[in-house]
Amino acid sequence: MTAVKIHTVIHTDAAKKFINHLKFNIMKTITIFITMLTVLVFNVNGQNTDVKSLLDNQKTRTEIFNAIAEDHQLMMDFMQVAKENEHGAMMMRNTENHQMKKIESKESGMMHKNDEHQMMEMMKDNPEMMQKMMGNMMEMCKKDTVMRNQMINMMTEHPEMMKMCMQKMKEKGTMDPDGKMMNTKEKSNHDNHDH
Repeated sequence: MTAVKIHTVIHTDAAKKFINHLKFNIMKTITIFITMLTVLVFNVNGQNTDVKSLLDNQKTRTEIFNAIAEDHQLMMDFMQVAKENEHGAMMMRNTENHQMKKIESKESGMMHKNDEHQMMEMMKDNPEMMQKMMGNMMEMCKKDTVMRNQMINMMTEHPEMMKMCMQKMKEKGTMDPDGKMMNTKEKSNHDNHDH
């Protein structure tokens, strides 16, 4: 009886660690994005170019972000502006706090790759929990593009997770049997044909 309780506690701890890791990565990505956006707004403000139209264009926005990320001096300038901005400074402090927690976690023997491996093993052993976690993650991905991108990266690294997600999407009717995503119209037409 106690072995079952211990096994359940281990699974719960691994799930919490996995979710905390996802939250950390999301926060880190949001911090970088908002900081870069803030710098762009302040630096471009004095120019004749319409900032909003530049940032509204996805391609231009990506090129600007990449240019800043790839140039050491631009990145240093960006970080300086972010530190001087109240919101940017707050986000940087949050990132530093998360980094410290991550370092402490590594020092105590909790390596990221081991956590992922343990999580995958745990999910294989407990299909009900895996289904519930996958469902929750898919719901979060619908609402959050950053989470969606991180989920894509994670599925690329773990093909069995991708297989489970595809199965879940087929069950929910967001993917047709051939593995193609269905938009809302296609899904409603598909549902109407089933009845």
